[in-house]
Amino acid sequence: MNINDTAEQAAFRTEVREWIEKSVPPALKGLRQGIVQGPGLSQEALQPLDKALDEKGWLAPHWPKEYGGAGFDLGQLVIFTEEFDRAGVPDRHTSGLDMLAPILMRYGSDEQKEKFLTPTLRGEITWAQGYSEPQAGSDLASLALKCEVTDEGFILNGQKIWTSKAHVSDWIFVLVRTDTNVERRQDGISFLLCDLKNSPGITVRNIITIDGFHHFNETFFDNVVVPKENLVGELNKGWTVAKALLGHERFMHPTSDPYKMGRAVDNLKASAREMPAGGGVLWDDARLRQRVVSMEMDIDCMRYTRLRALSKVQKGEEPGPETMIFKMFGAELMQKIVDLHQDVMGPAGTIWEASPIEGETGETARHDTNIRAATIRGGTSEVQRNIIAKRVLGLPD
Repeated sequence: MNINDTAEQAAFRTEVREWIEKSVPPALKGLRQGIVQGPGLSQEALQPLDKALDEKGWLAPHWPKEYGGAGFDLGQLVIFTEEFDRAGVPDRHTSGLDMLAPILMRYGSDEQKEKFLTPTLRGEITWAQGYSEPQAGSDLASLALKCEVTDEGFILNGQKIWTSKAHVSDWIFVLVRTDTNVERRQDGISFLLCDLKNSPGITVRNIITIDGFHHFNETFFDNVVVPKENLVGELNKGWTVAKALLGHERFMHPTSDPYKMGRAVDNLKASAREMPAGGGVLWDDARLRQRVVSMEMDIDCMRYTRLRALSKVQKGEEPGPETMIFKMFGAELMQKIVDLHQDVMGPAGTIWEASPIEGETGETARHDTNIRAATIRGGTSEVQRNIIAKRVLGLPD
């Protein structure tokens, strides 16, 4: 494995870096934490960035060109993400672009691709994810949203929870239980597309998270009718589709990105160099520097492990079991980084508005509360350890 850019990759990195410098609005660069979208980073605030990306043809860098994407290979996609992280540009991850679209390209019918892909790319249709339920979170196979199969389609009754942005989305892709008479819980699950705005019987109830933002929701289905043409893949085979989507989510999850972690450490060091301590600043403390160096070593280990997995994919091979550690290790490491940043900030790190620290916008405090969920969402660390023990180490159940 060569950890350095090829000549072509170096040229592409320069192109991306110069484009960011020229085309991204100053207000959307240099964010201290990057992954926390506060009140000033609404969808409307991100529209200038979307417009610039659209004009460049980079609105969907991971989509094939045949569907209107940039057609980047995996190496280009990593470089693209790295440079945006380095510049402190906020994430644009959306459920439609990043999660549903690759699934439709692989499992969707021609009619579904024609109906949904281009409007999703243009932002004309926005999507929420309907996976978790009150009794089926990390143990997703326990989902129980009842789905009656009829000649015309499907009738849904039940509830989903943690449905991100369902209150502002047009559609939801949802896992439902279409057969209860199965031996394996993973069987009898189907993957449907449901119109949130125009389907009678849907109620969306907001959930305000500890950082004060409205991102999550509860979504209730009361005799909601879904046309049969909105089934993705085969009936009762939705678990296969779900696994493909979750694999993509965990590999590309923000807390699995070593470059985003590196930026978080840089922000931590910047704060330590500003915070007075004794006759100097906190960064003068050798013990603090040792803790930071230890984290930077962990980030490098993750970066090189990630590159090893990517190099296999680029050679046409399947990534190895190392990919299973990305989400777990990354989430736990990011929590440690943010916790240390909070320690460095001291009492000022609890202030969400009007911080006395120059350049501190309250993101550290919000990030510290938000990052608590990193080891829960997308599969808890406990579940990830069980998967690694079983599938990587070969330990018995």
